[in-house]
Amino acid sequence: MHSILCKCALTILLLGITLEAKNPIYSPTFDDLIHNTLHGATYSYDDTNITISVPKFADNPSQVPVSIDASKIKEAKRMIVFADLNYIPEIMDVKLLKLDPIFSFNIRVAQETPVRVLVEDANGLWHVGSANIKSSGGGCATPNTPEESKKFALLQGKHKSSVTRVKDTYFINFSIFHPMETGLMFGTTAFYIKHLDLYYKQELIGSMELTSAISQNPTLLLQTSAGDGTYSIDLEDTDANEYRILTKLHAE
Repeated sequence: MHSILCKCALTILLLGITLEAKNPIYSPTFDDLIHNTLHGATYSYDDTNITISVPKFADNPSQVPVSIDASKIKEAKRMIVFADLNYIPEIMDVKLLKLDPIFSFNIRVAQETPVRVLVEDANGLWHVGSANIKSSGGGCATPNTPEESKKFALLQGKHKSSVTRVKDTYFINFSIFHPMETGLMFGTTAFYIKHLDLYYKQELIGSMELTSAISQNPTLLLQTSAGDGTYSIDLEDTDANEYRILTKLHAE
């Protein structure tokens, strides 16, 4: 009984924090985005436990590096990333399973925008971290040139990868040649990698839904304590092309 009362009190306290806390970076689209993403679930602003690293100014709006560290949130289950003012605000939706909530990747931005990282903890509470990306914009609507299109036709799906270890933590770094076309320019069609599954041996340890807000030729850094051995990264794009990247820890 005491345990139930404690949980109820905690839920009320967290709900109060959500309602009273102020959005650290205001934008006119945030309320709609958070409602449509979480469907009324409880959340709190949390820039203490979620660190988002972005450039002071994004000189190249089509390749903006973003690094996320939410490792202070123990037993995190899911992570969602969106950019409030992008034409395509959704960036990724990750089922963490055995992945750590630590990621690095590049995104496109249409203009200066807040970027949000939402992390669900073991109790179902969503933590919301925020950072502001300053940029002149235009990265979401830049089509590939004819020369680039020819190059992609030849190299699409080519990839490189590596696994490194620090104590019991494994860092999986990979990049794949893909146009990640947004389809926002007249005469172009959206064409991007939309899904990723990560396996350790034959066990699924992480799954991602991606959008064309991810930069051309995606490069991602993932982190896990699942174990050494061979990792398999399976990807699928919007044209039903499938790609497999096999990578493993090199001899130390």
